[in-house]
Amino acid sequence: MNNEHNPISRRINYLQDFWVQERLLKPKARFIRWLIDEVDLPLVNGFYQIESSPYGSIEETLVVMLTDFDKLDSFSYQLAKDWLAAFKQDAEKHPELHWEPFTQFENEFKKLPKNDPFLTDNFLVAMLTAFKDFKGVSSNLYIGINPIKISNSQKLCVWICRLLKMLPDTIGFVITDFKKDLFFEPIFENNEADFIKQSIRLNNVNTSGAYTKMMTKGNPNSPQVAFRSCMVEMGKATKAENKEKLIKWGEKGLGIAKKSRDIPFWAYTHLVYAGFLFGFKDPDRFHHIIDKGISLCENDPKDKNIQGLTLQLYGYKAAFYSFTKKKELAKNWFIKQAQLAKEYEQGLVALTSYKNALIVLQQKKQGYQIEELAPEAYEFCITLEDEIIKTTEFPYIAKHYIDVLRRHRKSKEDNQKIEDVDQYLISLFGRDWELMGKELIKKINTNEEKNTTLVN
Repeated sequence: MNNEHNPISRRINYLQDFWVQERLLKPKARFIRWLIDEVDLPLVNGFYQIESSPYGSIEETLVVMLTDFDKLDSFSYQLAKDWLAAFKQDAEKHPELHWEPFTQFENEFKKLPKNDPFLTDNFLVAMLTAFKDFKGVSSNLYIGINPIKISNSQKLCVWICRLLKMLPDTIGFVITDFKKDLFFEPIFENNEADFIKQSIRLNNVNTSGAYTKMMTKGNPNSPQVAFRSCMVEMGKATKAENKEKLIKWGEKGLGIAKKSRDIPFWAYTHLVYAGFLFGFKDPDRFHHIIDKGISLCENDPKDKNIQGLTLQLYGYKAAFYSFTKKKELAKNWFIKQAQLAKEYEQGLVALTSYKNALIVLQQKKQGYQIEELAPEAYEFCITLEDEIIKTTEFPYIAKHYIDVLRRHRKSKEDNQKIEDVDQYLISLFGRDWELMGKELIKKINTNEEKNTTLVN
């Protein structure tokens, strides 16, 4: 693969170098997304093929699986089945590849029920953890989830979040996503998914060769290469708490992106800059950057790539208002984010936004506004698929809603509605769902009291 005269080799070498540079920005990321144009899919698949072989050059260990995603509850089973079959095949070709627990896992797998996610998830986690130990390397193991067919991308997002909660910090997932579709954006918008996420955005890489020169490592004419340098410097400035240096490199990065005339890229640079600036509590500068990013996104609101950026910008603005104790504005922007997410058919994002808006109202002790918002939030959330709802903190929203119903019940119909809500939540979370909701409410109240004490 080290053929300097082979254009495909040069391109894959570029991806390897690009991966290394980007990974320096978020070395602890456990969910990594290649964000690409469809035309570049063969190039990324070539990267996967090389890095899954002895000829790979990146530090991390990468194992790519092509298992089709059919059903949420059986995917762990199918993935484990394909993993065991692939290892057995490799072991037959390479007798020196002796993994002692393999036979034990193979025998245990034969006893597994296909559609029991609890058992199959735990089996898969145990097997991958043992394999990581077998490899005996300190670097992280990343499983490339690269299905040829995906029946439901939102359910695959649910599965990824579920497994990452169970896997050790040294094991993560890598996926490929298309800029025009953003199938895996819900993972980035899911605040309950508390693992570190990274999106590696591949710009201006055309497999046909139109942008070969721009792909050259360190090409000064590439705005993406130049902006990555700015990102590194912004990261250093933030770590050193040097606001002036951060502003210098942030403004330089915006200027580079502006000259590119690539609107999604330009909007993205505003998001990155604002992210670094977040902790410095410079509201005027922060909101100016975010508002400019939102304004850029409004140029093409139907572009799915732009939609994802817009939702993130809304979320940043709401979170910053909350961070700086502007609770009313925070609530308003979380609601705006929820409404926009519904318009963009991003259900998980909308659910999280509603939850965040209710949290802000609870912190403000605005009971009457909770009574107005909780029914709207609940009625929307129950339109999502049950398997998706099960992965969220929906009991928090439902607890607020059922309390509203109880305070205003006047008839048998009201009592029946309360009973229906309770039974629906029991079917999703079990009989302790209401206790779960109470505990979440109590946790928020406790945190708010601590913060108030610190402020005073």
